[in-house]
Amino acid sequence: MTRLYRTALSIMLTVACALTAAAQNSLTVDVPSVVSTDEIFRVVFTASYSKGRVTDFTPPAFDGLEVLAGPVSSTSTSFQSINGKNTTSSSRSFTYTVRALKEGKITLAPASVRIGGEVCSSSPVTIEAIKGDAAGGSSSSPRAESAAAGEDLMLRLTVSKTDVVVGEPVIATLKLYVRTSSIGGFEDVRFPAFDGFWSQEIDAPQNIQFSRENYNGQVYNAALLRRYMLLPQQTGEITVDPAEIVCLLQVRTRPSASQSIFDGFFDTYQTLRKRVSSDPVTVRVSPLPSGAPASFTGGVGDYSMSASFSTDSVKAHEAASLKVVISGTGNINLLEAPSVQLPPDFESYDMRKTEDIKAGASGASGRVIFEFPFIPRAPGRFDIPPVEFTYYDIASGRYRTLSSGPLGLGVAEGDAASAAVMPSGVNKQSVKSLGEDIRFISTVPHLRMKGRLLADTPFMWIYPLVLVLLTAAVWVWLERTASRRSDLAGTRNRRARKVAGTRLRSAASYMKQGLFSAFYEELHKALEGYISDKLMLPVADLTRERIESELRASGKDEALVRELFEILDACEYARYAPAADSGAMDTHYRQAVKVISEIES
Repeated sequence: MTRLYRTALSIMLTVACALTAAAQNSLTVDVPSVVSTDEIFRVVFTASYSKGRVTDFTPPAFDGLEVLAGPVSSTSTSFQSINGKNTTSSSRSFTYTVRALKEGKITLAPASVRIGGEVCSSSPVTIEAIKGDAAGGSSSSPRAESAAAGEDLMLRLTVSKTDVVVGEPVIATLKLYVRTSSIGGFEDVRFPAFDGFWSQEIDAPQNIQFSRENYNGQVYNAALLRRYMLLPQQTGEITVDPAEIVCLLQVRTRPSASQSIFDGFFDTYQTLRKRVSSDPVTVRVSPLPSGAPASFTGGVGDYSMSASFSTDSVKAHEAASLKVVISGTGNINLLEAPSVQLPPDFESYDMRKTEDIKAGASGASGRVIFEFPFIPRAPGRFDIPPVEFTYYDIASGRYRTLSSGPLGLGVAEGDAASAAVMPSGVNKQSVKSLGEDIRFISTVPHLRMKGRLLADTPFMWIYPLVLVLLTAAVWVWLERTASRRSDLAGTRNRRARKVAGTRLRSAASYMKQGLFSAFYEELHKALEGYISDKLMLPVADLTRERIESELRASGKDEALVRELFEILDACEYARYAPAADSGAMDTHYRQAVKVISEIES
């Protein structure tokens, strides 16, 4: 029996090792998703494995593609040691240089390869080929190249829907498109405010990555900047304001006449600033149809509901709760609790709401739990009316009502002395008669004169005088307060340093925690908000020329203005740059404090 057990265990371990090794073998393909017909590109098949040998590679037929070169084979091996466990992985790639022969969708069939004793296949991929730009050559002088830099930049704000009803989710996507220009960074990014919408940021990449896209028959490199989920809160045509961004372009420059034999081999680059903005987007929002049931609380989307008690049976004076769970997709973030009617013998407490919601590219989905705590004060069998929840179904265009059905709860006899106390801190108990709440009024008079009358004392004259003086002081204080509040410009100027100090303390907190992006975001808000309040200018009018002219008009020197702009540039660049060390953050923080202090002086 022991020998048979060992044999079976050995076979199981051998099969497990073989399956583990097989699970590590794979064949992948790397190819651009969008190309032009005059573009030469590469198709790379990569076989990854930990053991065995790669043989019998079979490429696809390359229908619709012209193979110019290949396959070129290369092999790489990596070694990794973690906690004494050594792992070796290898890969072998097969590279083809190809060109599209026609426009349209080209499907690249799977390739196959044998790794050890296993045959692995790649997944089929689709390539979109568009007509090439015959005029898009590389012939341009340095001066013409500098003049055309940034002309291929485009900032687009798109929405998933333009005709919706109130509360229907809309996904807004902001992307930057570029063809040939070289982008070295960004600054002065201004995102839309989305007035008229409840908005939630669902995608905000820290590192901007470009991928190929087809736009109007042209191949662009597109980068996602922001993605939002919008819930319209009013009817009519709502216009989303344009977004703006300043791109730092790296433009190659070469001398017109070489002064040295080496001048023709080396190029220099200059940085140009190009401001691009998106077009405004209009969303038409229609009101919800009339005739909504009384149980409708504003839900729009597709939902399901369940309701149940926290226990099947409970004793009198013990705590329990009724849980209503609503799940689905739509404006689940803004759902209100359905109406619940508990029996009069149930002592109810404040409703508690718990959310488990995720927002993605298709909108918000998840569930919301509404919990209604209560304490039954009498035994018996209690039936609760069905809980109803009505929502507007976008797909069918009508209201749907969900019902929990009748709910029943049995309450057994309980001990009033051990009545439950709710964790909310509010303890509601039945009224207990103590027998000493009201005392009888004595009918025997015991009245006698004690002391002097108030009219015979000096206080009778001091009290009115003090009251008059106090009233006059309060009136003067109210007049001064009203005068200061009416002076909006002065109030904004006086609170500029206070608001900046609050934001600087928040930035210092982020710096101590090592939160790079949050630190520079808060530092930028502190400086921009301070300048806006100090100079009494709206944020939209805070151009560099306006700031410089206003500060110089108030007697500030050029070095201070230049230092202010350097810190603002550092904050803008840091949003799209890798995380820096704490020394850089500390330096920028001290410079910001110094600049604000010198402007205040």
